Amino acid sequence: MNRTRLLRRLTIFLITLSISFHTFYVSAEASSQLSPSQDYVLKMGKGWNVFNTYDSFRTDDFSLSDETSWGQPRVTQELLLAAKAKGFDSIRIPMTAYTRYTLGADGHYVINAEWLNKYKQVVDWAVDAGFYVMINLHHDSWSWLSAWDGNKESEEYKRFVDLWTQLANHFKDEPHKVMFETINEPYFDSDSGMITKQDKLNDINQAAYDVIRSTGGKNSTRMIVVPTYSTSADVQHADAAYQFITGLNDPNIIATVHFYSDWVFSGNLGITGFDEKLYEGRMDTPRGNVDLMFETLNNALISKGVGVVIGEYGWLSPDEGAAKMQSGEKIKYLEYLNYKASQNGVSSMIWPGPFSRLPSFEWHPEFGATIQAANQKQRSSYSTGLNELYFKQPVQNDIQIQLTLNGNTFEHIEGVNPQYYSFNNSTSTLTISKNFINEKFNQQANGVIADLVFVFSKGASWHQYFIRYSTPVFGTASGNITEGLHIPVEYSGAKVRRASLLDTTGKRVGGNSWFPYMKFGSDFTADYNDGSLSLLKDAFDNSVPNGALILKVEFYHGQIVKYALQKSGNTVTGSGIVF
Repeated sequence: MNRTRLLRRLTIFLITLSISFHTFYVSAEASSQLSPSQDYVLKMGKGWNVFNTYDSFRTDDFSLSDETSWGQPRVTQELLLAAKAKGFDSIRIPMTAYTRYTLGADGHYVINAEWLNKYKQVVDWAVDAGFYVMINLHHDSWSWLSAWDGNKESEEYKRFVDLWTQLANHFKDEPHKVMFETINEPYFDSDSGMITKQDKLNDINQAAYDVIRSTGGKNSTRMIVVPTYSTSADVQHADAAYQFITGLNDPNIIATVHFYSDWVFSGNLGITGFDEKLYEGRMDTPRGNVDLMFETLNNALISKGVGVVIGEYGWLSPDEGAAKMQSGEKIKYLEYLNYKASQNGVSSMIWPGPFSRLPSFEWHPEFGATIQAANQKQRSSYSTGLNELYFKQPVQNDIQIQLTLNGNTFEHIEGVNPQYYSFNNSTSTLTISKNFINEKFNQQANGVIADLVFVFSKGASWHQYFIRYSTPVFGTASGNITEGLHIPVEYSGAKVRRASLLDTTGKRVGGNSWFPYMKFGSDFTADYNDGSLSLLKDAFDNSVPNGALILKVEFYHGQIVKYALQKSGNTVTGSGIVF
């Protein structure tokens, strides 16, 4: 997975399969009308990736290294059985041959036998656990294949053919629940004369296809997974994949794309809401672009009988810390994507770990329950607004929280006396008593004063946080553009939503200045424990002038702070809030 590239604008189709809105089940009539690849994908259900365990390598000297070299635990039978018990029906086990092959005296490339046998052992464990298993060539895509010039006599092409010849023969006796993905996230450095990047991908996919089918045995009819260019669901790439697949005249071909939502949303560049407009002057939202992706996949592939798998989905911001996505909005995204995948007969395979890979394999405390519900073919409910409500003082009135039920019914708030809340079924509105809020407010200091767990008839419970806060206080600071500027802040329960670096005219300057907001985590970050807001090295590029600057900080409770900065060469100082 290349987590740094911008994942393009994507969004949905109106279903053509007869699927139950609430349970996602494909009817028996619809199932009988599916093509072999679509039926296979339907059986793959919800899946997960074993991260980079078998494609990690040392990036300093590119030497051979084991599966723990990128800090990930070894895969065990216990882990695989735990994943199956959690409702996952398919597993993708990325494998990189790069650094693990040698060039033999006969001029052919050979993957290290010990490594390949270790990899096969894990594949066999997964098969024994009952998974549908996807194996592939993974980071070979960018580590060497991207340089291919389109000439079939070039070393990259011959190497690719050699590697797939060995893989196809090594796994030819595996059951049909094992599928071969030709290459992960393929891209090429450039066109080569009249040979386009898409031509190169077609040739690479064709080479893998020919090798796999020629080895015979179960490989004669094994499912082969072919990626779109860069595993993008953009129209031109999905259409090109269809043209290639239909040219094979083979029913056992699956198309694959990857989806990490919109960069400015999942990368946390200030767009924090799943239903928030992404760009000024446009109407598209992260939710709408999920819809657009499935509409594109349906028009180009699904409606024409081609099975589709989202081989990776996830997000592009950190998993932990202040720079991670807004937790409730991430949950809405994961819930909706899995719903639409099930509705459209598409298998979806999560990349970030939904549960711990170490005993006791617990679900991720933030979003694990949502994935668990999706695995159980259930939708989850949530508040229509944010999962955090901020209170600066006691309230004078009861508050109302609009719920999006997604076909479920509200049942109760865990551990809260019903006298403190009521629910209006006709409007899906939950009313919380002012007495409850004020009691919590007066009893506790700034921070989370209540974690209300909303329980529904199906799906994951929803956590609604009540937060007490005071106006943040900013101190003065001195730093430099190399090490950054660390501003002391008394947050007092407040949380940063987004920030912008501006010159005195209001123009955006610094890192990611093409967008109104900086990237949380790389341009700036917040530390609520030690009380600081930091402008990082990436914030200070050549577009940042000397002289007065403004750091504009927006908080989730609605306050906007403008903090005065002064830059002189390498030195940056902060003097406090100006207005």
